[in-house]
Amino acid sequence: MAGSVRTLIPIRSFDGMTRLSGWLDSVDRTELARDLSGRTARAAFEANTAVSVVTADSEVQRWADASGYDVIAEQAPRGLNAAAATGIQEVGDAPWLVVHADLPAIGADDVRAAAEKIEAGYVLAPSHDGGTSLIGGTGSDFPFRYGPGSFRRHLAAIRGAAAILVRPGLALDLDHPWDLEALQRLGYLGDGNR
Repeated sequence: MAGSVRTLIPIRSFDGMTRLSGWLDSVDRTELARDLSGRTARAAFEANTAVSVVTADSEVQRWADASGYDVIAEQAPRGLNAAAATGIQEVGDAPWLVVHADLPAIGADDVRAAAEKIEAGYVLAPSHDGGTSLIGGTGSDFPFRYGPGSFRRHLAAIRGAAAILVRPGLALDLDHPWDLEALQRLGYLGDGNR
């Protein structure tokens, strides 16, 4: 199944991660965002899924092109819900995964596990803080509801009709300073210099 799945990675820009500004300067945040995006894209590629980066940012488009990933260009940044919807519109009826680019522990096995569950319908992976780090399905009408506590909203929007995939590689996302500290202690972000 994985070979027919398209992994969509929405990336607004590499200049984000502003919640970490008290811990990392802008250069380090940009480098971290690029590294995390690369990790997510490599995991999807190694899982034998087609990889598409969804973005309106020219720097991200150049990075994706140089890395060999397909680009789905948004006309303007309109938020994560719109980026995910743009991606699945492009895919059409093929199976898809929308995967966040801030998952420092993601691996190919996580992506493969999600791709295998699409055959049964939607798949949702909760993050440790109640968000949604991965959504999978087919068709172009998924009701995206990203934002704080999005896992419950996504589950409610599809009336619970989803396989729930709980895996450390999908649950550990990097949104807050305490995530940064925990992920450094666990060894996912190198030696702690960032």
